[in-house]
Amino acid sequence: MAQKLQNRRAPFRLRTRGSLIAATVLLQAMVIGIGCLAVLQVSKTELETGVRGRSMEQAARATGDFAKHLETVVEGPIRRDTPEWEAAQKLVQESQPREGGTLMLLDQTARVLCYPVESGGRMPNLNLSQQRLTLYPSSEEIELAQLRPTSTLMADTTLATGPVVLAMVDAPAQRVKVVLVQSHDSIRAAARAMSARALLWTALGGASVLVITMAGSTLLVRRYDSMLMRANQQLQEELDRRVRRGLNIRNALVFGLAKLADYRDTDTGKHLERICHYCEILAKDLKGVFGEITKSWIENLKLASSMHDIGKVGVADAILLKPGKLTPEERRLMELHSLIGADTLIAIRRRVGDDTLINMAIQVALSHHERYDGTGYPYGLQGEQIPLAARIVALADMYDALTSRRVYKDAMSHEEACKIIRVSRGTHFDERIVDAFERNQAEFEKVRREMHASDGQDEIPPLVVAVERANAAQRLAA
Repeated sequence: MAQKLQNRRAPFRLRTRGSLIAATVLLQAMVIGIGCLAVLQVSKTELETGVRGRSMEQAARATGDFAKHLETVVEGPIRRDTPEWEAAQKLVQESQPREGGTLMLLDQTARVLCYPVESGGRMPNLNLSQQRLTLYPSSEEIELAQLRPTSTLMADTTLATGPVVLAMVDAPAQRVKVVLVQSHDSIRAAARAMSARALLWTALGGASVLVITMAGSTLLVRRYDSMLMRANQQLQEELDRRVRRGLNIRNALVFGLAKLADYRDTDTGKHLERICHYCEILAKDLKGVFGEITKSWIENLKLASSMHDIGKVGVADAILLKPGKLTPEERRLMELHSLIGADTLIAIRRRVGDDTLINMAIQVALSHHERYDGTGYPYGLQGEQIPLAARIVALADMYDALTSRRVYKDAMSHEEACKIIRVSRGTHFDERIVDAFERNQAEFEKVRREMHASDGQDEIPPLVVAVERANAAQRLAA
C-alpha cells in the first residue's frame, strides 16, 4: 500500500523552458495577488472612512456655496407659491450635486419647502421637525427643528430610505435651512469604486512585473537551454536516421523473403515488382472511395503485396512446377499455400510484435484468393469480409497472371485480360476495384509493357532452369 502511494505521488519536475517560465510567473502572480488582497482587506475600513470624510467635506462645501448663492438670487423670506419660492425651487433643481445626494430647502418648522422633482411630479409634503440627528463629530443627538446653524454642520440620521449623512446650514435672511442628504449606500459605492480603481492600478502594476519577469525569464532560460535544444535536435536526427535504416532493412528482408518464394514459381522478381505497381495504381485511385487508404497505407500495400504467394515455399515442386492440369488432390495441396503463408507471417509477428505491415501482409497472404461472391478459398469469405488489401491484390495478381507467359500457357493480350476482369465484376472482384481498374487500364498496359519479358520468351522459373542445366550436365558426363 505504501509503495502504491509513493508511486502516485510523482514529483513535479520542470522539464521544459515553457514550464519553468510558467512556474516562475505563476509564483509571482500568486504572491502579488495575495499581497493585493491582504492590503485591500486591511485598508478597507480606512478607505471607507476616508471616502466618508471626503464626502462630508464636499457636502459641507456644497451646502455653504448654495446658501451664499441663494442670498444673491432671493433677498427676502421664501414662502410657498411666491416668486421668491419659484426662484428658489428653480435654483434647487439646477444645483443638485453631481456626486450624488439630494439638495433641499426646509422652512423654519423643518418642513420641506423646495425639493428637486421631475417634470410633472409633485412636491413631497414631508415634516422633518422631529427627525433625530447625531451630530458629527460630537455624537450629540438633537431634533432637526431645534437647529439654526450659522455654519455648516454634519450629522447622521436615518430616513425612510435608510441611513444618510446630512449637511445643513441656516439662511436667516430667507428663513430657510439648506440641507444636503447623501445616503450611506452612495458613500460605500464610492468607496468600492475607489477600491476598484486601486485594485486596477495594483493589477496593472502586478501585470507589468509579470511581463518583465516573463521576458527576463525567457531570455535567461533561452540562453541556458540552447545547448540542450541543439543536443536534442542531433539526437532526434540520429534516432530518425536509425529508424529509417531499420525500416529499410526490414523492408529489404521482407522483399527478399518474398522474392525467394517467388524464385521457385515465376521469373526473377519482375512478377513481384509488377504486382507492387499494379496495387499502387489501384490504391491511389481508390483513396477517396475507402477512408482507410492513406499514403502510409499505400506504401505498406506495395510491400505486403509482394508476400501474397510466400506460402508457395511449402508446396512440393512436383505440384508447383507441374506443366499440366492439377488433379483435385493436387489442387487442394496447392490451395494450402495461402494458409502456409499466413502462418509463416504470424510466426514472424509473434517475434517482432504488432506491426501494421506484417498485419497487412497476413491479410494479403491469407485472403488474396477469396472471391467477392464467397466462392474463393481458403475460408469462402464474401464481400466486405475480405480485407481491402487482399481484394486489391487479388485483381492485380489476376491481371499479371493472365498477361504473363509460362511454359504451360501463352500470355493473353491486355484487351483479353480486361474483358475477363470486367466479366468478373461483382463475382470474383469488388465492383469498385474493377471500376478503378477500368479507369487506369492505360497505366496497367504501360507497366506490363515495360516490365514483361521480351516477346517470344517464356518466364521460366529459375529453379526449373537450374534443374534442367543440372540434368544436362549429368547427361554429358555419362
